[in-house]
Amino acid sequence: MRAFLPDSRRTTLLILFAFLMLFPLSVFAQFQTGSIYGKIQGKDGGILPGVTVTLTGVAAPQTTVSDGQGSFRFINLSPGMYGIRAELSGYGSAVRTGVSVRVAQNADVTMTLAPSVTESITVSAEAPLLDVRKTGTGIDVSRVELEKVPSGRDPWVIMQQTPGVLLDRINVGGSESGQQSGYVSKGTTSDQSSWNVDGVNITDVGALGSTPTYYDFDSFEEMQITTGGSDPRIKTPGIQMNFVTKRGTNEWKGSGRFFDTRSGWQATPSIPAEARSYLSRVNQINGIEDRGIELGGPVLRDKLWVWGAFSRNNIDLLTATLLSSGQRFLDKTLLQNENVKINAQPFSSNSFVGTDSYGDKVKLGRNASPSRPPETTYNQGDVYRGGKTGTLANPTLWKIEDTQVFGSTLYLTGLYSEVQGGFHLVADGGKGCRTFDCSLSAPVAYQDADGTWHRSFSSFQSVRPQSQARIDGSKFLDTGKLNHELKFGFGYRNASVQSLSAWPGSQYTTVCSAACGDGSDTGFASLQRSPETNFTYHTKYQDAYIGDTIVMGNLTLQGALRYDLQKGDIAAGTLGANPTIPDLLPAVSWNAISGLKWSNVSPRVGLTYALGANRRTLLRASYNRYADQLGGSDVYLPAPGNYSYLYYYFKDLNGDHVAQRNEIDFNYGVQGSNAVDPKNPSVPQQYSRWDKNFKAPTTDEIILGGEHELFSDFTMGVNGTYRKSKDFSWRVGEHTQGKGDLYSSADFALHAPATAKLPDGSTISLPYYTLKSGVAPPTFYVIGNRPDYNQTYKGLDLFATKRLSNRWMLRGNLTLQDWKQHVGAAAIVDPSIARGTTGCTVCDNEQVIVGAGSGSGAKGGVYISSKWAYNLTGTYQVPIVETSFGVNLTGRQGYPIPFVQRVSGSDGQGGSFKFLLAEPGVDTNRHANLTELDLRLAKDIRIHGDYAVTLSVDGFNILNRQTILQRDVRRLQLGSSNRITELQSPRVFRLGARVSF
Repeated sequence: MRAFLPDSRRTTLLILFAFLMLFPLSVFAQFQTGSIYGKIQGKDGGILPGVTVTLTGVAAPQTTVSDGQGSFRFINLSPGMYGIRAELSGYGSAVRTGVSVRVAQNADVTMTLAPSVTESITVSAEAPLLDVRKTGTGIDVSRVELEKVPSGRDPWVIMQQTPGVLLDRINVGGSESGQQSGYVSKGTTSDQSSWNVDGVNITDVGALGSTPTYYDFDSFEEMQITTGGSDPRIKTPGIQMNFVTKRGTNEWKGSGRFFDTRSGWQATPSIPAEARSYLSRVNQINGIEDRGIELGGPVLRDKLWVWGAFSRNNIDLLTATLLSSGQRFLDKTLLQNENVKINAQPFSSNSFVGTDSYGDKVKLGRNASPSRPPETTYNQGDVYRGGKTGTLANPTLWKIEDTQVFGSTLYLTGLYSEVQGGFHLVADGGKGCRTFDCSLSAPVAYQDADGTWHRSFSSFQSVRPQSQARIDGSKFLDTGKLNHELKFGFGYRNASVQSLSAWPGSQYTTVCSAACGDGSDTGFASLQRSPETNFTYHTKYQDAYIGDTIVMGNLTLQGALRYDLQKGDIAAGTLGANPTIPDLLPAVSWNAISGLKWSNVSPRVGLTYALGANRRTLLRASYNRYADQLGGSDVYLPAPGNYSYLYYYFKDLNGDHVAQRNEIDFNYGVQGSNAVDPKNPSVPQQYSRWDKNFKAPTTDEIILGGEHELFSDFTMGVNGTYRKSKDFSWRVGEHTQGKGDLYSSADFALHAPATAKLPDGSTISLPYYTLKSGVAPPTFYVIGNRPDYNQTYKGLDLFATKRLSNRWMLRGNLTLQDWKQHVGAAAIVDPSIARGTTGCTVCDNEQVIVGAGSGSGAKGGVYISSKWAYNLTGTYQVPIVETSFGVNLTGRQGYPIPFVQRVSGSDGQGGSFKFLLAEPGVDTNRHANLTELDLRLAKDIRIHGDYAVTLSVDGFNILNRQTILQRDVRRLQLGSSNRITELQSPRVFRLGARVSF
């Protein structure tokens, strides 16, 4: 296995390991364990204190004694199957086998001892599916489901199986596994998501809400996806992705796999008649190979265990072929992962975990599309040593964690971890560039009148280290007949982002679609400082929470308070001069900027009530408040080095699409600028500032639901969710720097309407607003909370869960939802009906749609919003012949197609152009509804003992639907507008072989 850590890190890890062995600390590891709660009673139902209870299973045996209420508990257990033995002199013993522990779930077990019965009474039955301590929403996916249900084998396809979650793509057989998906969840965008691996929050703050790495799918023991609830460890209203990797046990176990998908096993893609004039091929799989191995077992039985894994996944795609040029848009990705986990139990009341993982991604041809031909695509990889910043940023994670049990009532856990994120996106430049320096020597990029880029593109690299420490715990106590579980925790996390980006030649040019300027100019030139963006910023997070779970017979109450303190600052920095106009864009330096601070107190209240003596029906209700997480543009926009440019008309005299100094139209003046004052360019002014009252956006949530256990392994239920989110951040111009005299609708006047030609050939008149005569476009901006604006979400989830028993399992859900924005007068600056990040910028009571690619990149034409979606997964094991069938059925309403007409004119919020919505309602036009059916057939062949081979064939998009997924919606005046850019990938088969031992 790879030596992941430098010598100093490994030494630190060993020292801390030794320290924790001597002085055990705490950590209630977030979402990586489960618990067993039990009660010992006599034959007459009376409680039995003082009973010795022994737990056996995944790790070393644990022993406790039932308390005065007859209760016992084993918490922070690794997922797996356990057995429980209860013994009391004069009562004999009772044994419970087959108790399943799942991530963040609680198994409730009641055991009965009878007087004078000396023999052991054994019951083989899993704990009930209903969890009285759970008030949240989401799904838990076991290893069985991960292996036996057909999927693209990445976290996002599992996310798509979750009620209330919508993705920007459909992953046919792993065709989309080489790139992170965009998604929304119950009225919340992906920037409020949290990614956790083995209890470590690894969420990327640079691309807020994303993950800094990719994953080996076979390394997971279990996945949990939470979309809401009362747990005080949850900070944000977005998805909580929780992955638990496998671990070593007292038996050596492992597996190796190879999955192969070839273009020859794919149905012939069909091109819609309307696209045959410009496409000769559409997106499809060239080939995918997924292989890996994992192994774990005891180093010292009942004391020390080890587990490791290695995987490589090659994903080779053809995204499209243009008929006019014959250009083939290729996308090649290599994902490589290595994982190591050490578990230790030096004595019965203490357990230790150490993990180290590495995830590398090399992607060639990223963002290939008809508007981004091969030479303008990105080649992605680690930040290489010797590049512009001279650093190496391999995506790594390591942590140490220790749990100590004090008596039978106090559990403490301590955790320390470091995460190294980082990557680069290097423009190919027609030279196959793989380093930042190579991309800077590429030809100057330009965009033609049809919106297609040529020769090269901008390049970007970023280093993103994180460190965090946590102490969490649980204290159990009784007050009278009430049983309390107090949870508490404290955490600190520090994350930094150092970024660098540039265009070749520190400029790019754009060809005018018609005469521009005074009619003699042929295009625009954007000239930047060198490099265009160079800044570092930091975010620091501190949290504390305390909560109580009270069990009163059939009623369980939960109450908690969470406190969050978040701070952001920008480091000092420097930018070089533009080589073409160094006098107009000279080098600048700036001092550090600080002062951004959010503090929030978030209450959580939940209850469950079990009906009847058998408790087979459970009612749930909760109220929860969440605060958004700080990061991204909220922190870095005030940096003087954030995208510094001047925009001019230019006449391309020599036809090379490069703006030489003698070709720039200085007489016409600056047509646009950012982060630079054209009248005083040598002063590094701060053009954006944080409002002094800027606070964290918040979301209030109410969940009402119920669940009924039809029989011991099958439950059905319903959850209703209402959310209201407010205090969204926005950036708005101010007339005078620092005065707070913000631009408003009073600064705008109605302009003569634009005329747009719709895809059906009809024309429409689009009125819009521009700044009044005498009102200058904004130069300075304020980042604060948008007043008089909120969003509401109403969702209904119907779900059913059948865990694997009697040879079959099933999980299904149907979600109906309505997500709207509410816009008051104070929330409007530019009254124009335009497309923005939430759909319509000013429309009240309108559906919220989220642009997955922000109008650019491979998913730039996808806008996420569906009022209904469903998913059904399951497997059936045929008796005797050891053959299993798996199914995965997904469907949703088609995504909106919000066509726009682009017009020039500042909007007072930082935009030089506005994109007018061509039709009323952001979802007037939609793509066709989407259905994806995947099937799996697998045969298990027993070789000897625990050695087995599983041969499988997975079929994806069995119905061979080729639904249109994406059109070019950038602007109607382009000749490429409304062209098809992506279809659902055709039916394809995957062959697999897995060896288990």
